[in-house]
Amino acid sequence: MPHLIYLQSVTGYEAKEGARRLEILRSLLRPGFTIEVVVPPDGPKILEAPDDFAQAHRGRVAVVRSISPDACGAIIAAGAVDPGLRDLRAVARVPVIGPGEASLFVARLLGSRLVILTVAPAAAAGREMLGHVSARPEFATVRSMNTTVRKLLADPDEGRRLMREEAAAAVREERADVLYLGSMTQGSLGVAEDLRAQLGVPVIDPLPVSVHAAEEAAAARGGSPAGGTGTPRAAPGRAV
Repeated sequence: MPHLIYLQSVTGYEAKEGARRLEILRSLLRPGFTIEVVVPPDGPKILEAPDDFAQAHRGRVAVVRSISPDACGAIIAAGAVDPGLRDLRAVARVPVIGPGEASLFVARLLGSRLVILTVAPAAAAGREMLGHVSARPEFATVRSMNTTVRKLLADPDEGRRLMREEAAAAVREERADVLYLGSMTQGSLGVAEDLRAQLGVPVIDPLPVSVHAAEEAAAARGGSPAGGTGTPRAAPGRAV
């Protein structure tokens, strides 16, 4: 049975939140696939400061380096703006999916003016990603929302309100004809469909894009990595 790993960046999500995210990921899978969330044991609790990103990067590189080719079919590097993706691929022995890279390719098929809506701490990484990814709309920019992942989780309703407000402003002020939710937490709040109906433009959620890309990568490799055991054989993280 093809098995996927969703490599988290942080350790600070409560058990209930971790279970909620895992259930969302499972709901996106095609029949026959399994998925688990692996958390680097020495990662930061949350991504808010530059040092947090550096710590998360070191932990994720160590995990990816330890995953054997038969442990899974593909790894999803959690992080909608692909922080450290090239370094992860440099040490990986299985395909590593960048949600941002995959989503920007989809955005290129949908429109010509892309706005990435993301939380303030991820804005710099979003701009860096745009400099590395060529398969994207001709116009692409990052719109930083005045919030953080911590605030979105503390008050999801307020987070959805803010996303609706910023998305409308992106269409109005930057003439966006496609929007991308630039953090995995934003995608997990289930607002994409509402934004599509409200604004009449495509809205890309990184969660389904990255899961489906990982499934295709795993299927292309063939075989049945990990056999659905639910535990990567060499990853020092923990399953959620």
